[in-house]
Amino acid sequence: MKRATLFNLLSVLMLGLTGVLIVGYLAVLVNPWVFFNPFPPPREPSLALGPTPTPSPTATPALPPTWTPTPSPSPTIPPSPTPTRTPTLTPSPTPTWPPTPTPTPRVTRAPYPFTCEVEYRMNLYGIPWSGVAGKVQDLDGNPLPGYHVAVECPGIGGAIDRVAGADPRYNLMYESEAAWEQCCDPTAYRQMEIRVRLYDKYPNPDGTYRPVSDVVIVQLGDWATRSLGFVTCTLNWEEWRRR
Repeated sequence: MKRATLFNLLSVLMLGLTGVLIVGYLAVLVNPWVFFNPFPPPREPSLALGPTPTPSPTATPALPPTWTPTPSPSPTIPPSPTPTRTPTLTPSPTPTWPPTPTPTPRVTRAPYPFTCEVEYRMNLYGIPWSGVAGKVQDLDGNPLPGYHVAVECPGIGGAIDRVAGADPRYNLMYESEAAWEQCCDPTAYRQMEIRVRLYDKYPNPDGTYRPVSDVVIVQLGDWATRSLGFVTCTLNWEEWRRR
């Protein structure tokens, strides 16, 4: 009887250790930089942000001085009587039938090629977690992968580079072929300010990237339904090059 009790205790102990091991693997999968991971991956390099181009002042050409002739005195002639004109009828406009519809052009939404808007949600992991995610799309909602997303989390020096559509997991989670995600706190719902900006696909000759959207400020709260800031960047200009 004592031997059977001993085996039962050993079985319960092994099941408990197996559960702890599974929880540890899940924690490493969600956050590879957790403190008990003996082999954390290296941090991703910061994105070199290119300077924002500023418009140069346009010089106003100065007109050359003109010569003004001095009028010479002339004899004054008394005015002759002017006949009074009779009023004339103004023709009324003739309506055209059928009327021709005038196409309404789409309005430019911003000075940048893309406009980024944030929507606050609950994160998809169902655990205390704080961060941002999003997608890049054209005016018709079609995904535009390949663009760089610079994310500045508090307490992390520099911006983290995320490429839209590069990770199939995020594409599946957020239902877009141009999705991305960045965790800023994998352990808690935390109130914080995160800065997000979209950059071009290809670098400039000096290795920097040109910004193609304005900076979006994401204000997370310390509760579940505001733990994820979902940023949607939409193309503004139809004539923007599609590379």
